[in-house]
Formats: sequence, C-alpha cells, structure tokens
Amino acid sequence: MRGRRYTARPVGPPRAQPPTAGRRLSVDGAWGVRCFRPVTAHAAIEQFEPILDRGALEDLRGRLSRWRTAPAGSDDWSRGVPGAWLAELLADWRSFDTSRFEARLRALDHARVDLDGQLIHFVCVRGRGGDPLPQLLTHGWPGSFCEYLAVFDLLSDPAASGGDAADSFTVIAPSLPGFGFSAPPPSEGLSAGAIAELWNRLMTEVLGYSRYVAHGSDLGAGVTARVARAHPEAVAGIHLATPGLPPPPRPWSDAEEGHFAEVEAWAAEEGGYAHVHATKPSTLAAALADSPAGLAAWIGEKVSAWSSTTSDGQPAFDRELLLSTLTLYWVTGTIASSLRPYWTYRHEPNSALAPGDPSPVPTAVSIFGGERVPFPKPPRELAERYFTIRAWEEHDRGGHFPAVAEPDLFVRALRDAFRPLRATPTA
Repeated sequence: MRGRRYTARPVGPPRAQPPTAGRRLSVDGAWGVRCFRPVTAHAAIEQFEPILDRGALEDLRGRLSRWRTAPAGSDDWSRGVPGAWLAELLADWRSFDTSRFEARLRALDHARVDLDGQLIHFVCVRGRGGDPLPQLLTHGWPGSFCEYLAVFDLLSDPAASGGDAADSFTVIAPSLPGFGFSAPPPSEGLSAGAIAELWNRLMTEVLGYSRYVAHGSDLGAGVTARVARAHPEAVAGIHLATPGLPPPPRPWSDAEEGHFAEVEAWAAEEGGYAHVHATKPSTLAAALADSPAGLAAWIGEKVSAWSSTTSDGQPAFDRELLLSTLTLYWVTGTIASSLRPYWTYRHEPNSALAPGDPSPVPTAVSIFGGERVPFPKPPRELAERYFTIRAWEEHDRGGHFPAVAEPDLFVRALRDAFRPLRATPTA
C-alpha cells in the first residue's frame, strides 16, 4: 500500500455526526500505548462517534413490516434458512432496541484514520494494570468488531474479573475495509497482504507501538498471518483461531490427505456462499442491499450453521448480537463491500499464503469446534508448513465465533499464547 493512493469512499449515506477533535490518551509503559494520537504527521486520525442514522433505521423498520414470505420450503436447515426461523428473526429485528446497541457502541473509544486514502475505523480499549501489551484483533465475515464486545473488558482489565493484572492488553480492534465504519476498498478490492500493510502502519506509524501481538479468525486469520510474514520486526507473536490453509504441494501426509478430502466435501455441500462471493458478488449484493429479509437470511443462516451450540441446542451466538450485526451491516450499507475479499482472493495472483517459508514469529493456534455444521479442522503438521507453531490447542466448543460463544475460553487462549512474549520491548 505504500506509495499508492486511493480515494476514500463514503460509507454509504452520512451515518455519523462530524467527528470531534482528536482526543489524547496518556502513554502507558514501555509498549508505548497511544490512542487517538498519531505519531506521524501524514496520518489523519480523528475521533469518531458511532451514531446510527435515524433515516436508515426508519426505512429499515418500514421494510421489515412489509417483507414478502418466500414459498414454503423445508422446516429444517437442509435447504438453507427455514421460513419460520426467519420470520421470527425478522419480527425480533423489527422490535430491536437500536438505541441500546448504539449506547453500547458509544461507550467505547472509536477513531478513524486515513491511510493513503483508505479510511479505517478502529476501537481502542486501553489496558489497565501492569504494562499492557498492545493486541490487534481482526474479525472475519459475516462478523465485525462487535464479535469482540464480550472480551474487551476481560482482555484489557483482567484484575476486574479475578485475573492477573500482568495479563492486561491494550486492544486495537479495526474494521476490515468495507466492513462497519471503515470505508469500502477500491473496486478491485484489497488483498489480505495489502490489509496487513495497513494494519502494521496503524499499529506502528499511527499509534506508535514498537512491538505488538495479533489475533485473527476467518478472513482475519489470513490478514494476521500476512502481518507476521511481512513484519516480524514488529509482531511479537500471533494467535489464530481455526485457520483455513491452502493445499501445499504434494506429497501430503495421511492427515493432510484426510483433511483436504474433508475440505472438498465441505465445499461441495456448504461452500456455495463463498463461490458466489468470489465470482458474482455484485449480483448477490444487489439483493442483499435492498432487502433486510435477504440480508438476515444470508447472514443468519451462516451464524446458525457456524456457531457452536448451547445445552438446549441453540446457537451460542446470542440473538441481541445477531440483530446488532445485521443492523450494523444495514445502516452502514456495507454488505456489498464485505463480499469483496472473496472476489479479490480468487482473482488476484499469488493471493494464497505460500507454504515452505514460515515466518519466525511465534504462532499459537486454537482449534475451536462444536459447530452445528462442522468446519474441517487442519492438522498441526499442515499448519507447520506455514507457521512457526509454539502452541496448539483443540477444543470441542467455541465454533467459528469463539469470542462470542466462549469468551472466557477465548481470553484464556490469548493470555496463554502471549504471556511468554511479555518481555519489555526495545524502544
């Protein structure tokens, strides 16, 4: 991204009040904790108030009141979202308290920064106690930074919940380009490698961290992997949640053979969404951007399938967060741009992570399971072709959204992964 300028695009119609003047937080400890204070003059950073556009919300309620029911299909999930389930979800969305969601967002510190024309939104949660370690959290699809709402306090202030203050993090949670309050990427999209460059600039040039750690899941795991590859001088360690890995050159081990057979079978039965995202995203986006029922069906079906389940068989992704996620996509008008990473990955040369040259950055991997529709889980020997694995854990719960489904387990995994890396960095 360096040296290349893009014109920042507005995130749909105006959705927020003009930002107030950049607010300055104090500097903490040797890690150089800064929020909302750029350390380079060329990075235009602004405090941001996440106010949901009232006109967009009123329009949403009107559309939800007159959605058309599709012809009756299956009562289960075998053909996609069941009609009765969708009807209940839409009824809940129509009565959803958006002011409560907005208040929850406004309780956090938000900022946006212009990096060579690409406007990036992020949340900063300042660590308390000890010497907070800067931690970058990257979400995936169909999620947002809201996936981490339940873990912000646990990560930043462990002592408040009975943990060790020495495990505190200052958390930086950006929105991927084209998601939430970040501006859309250029029409050709941004590769995971290009986003990794933006993330490293955010952490080092803008916020002034000399070293930091990073976590990612889904699309975020791909970005996090590339940050570690490109910037081992800045990244002290990474943690990945159930990363998807491309097939390396043969020969394969028996475990790798079995894994990629599972991937092929899963893609045939469950991967239709990704194929559409990667081939004709604009056609799908025309429907989803115009119909809240379509948006709820498309995202809700994946949330239900990919979540681990509670003891009563329900998705371990609470309804309020699902409605918050749908509202964020609708009000910001970002469902179309959120599909673009799939198209870019398919069409940009050398987009897959290359095997055989692992980054020296220490890598911890947590395999979370328990999804209603299980994801293929990579074997450790496959991951070792791509990363310097220092820790490997497998869990029968957590699913595709572990920070939502199992926040305590997720936080413990991050604390354990990064505790050995907490030596004070060299300034």
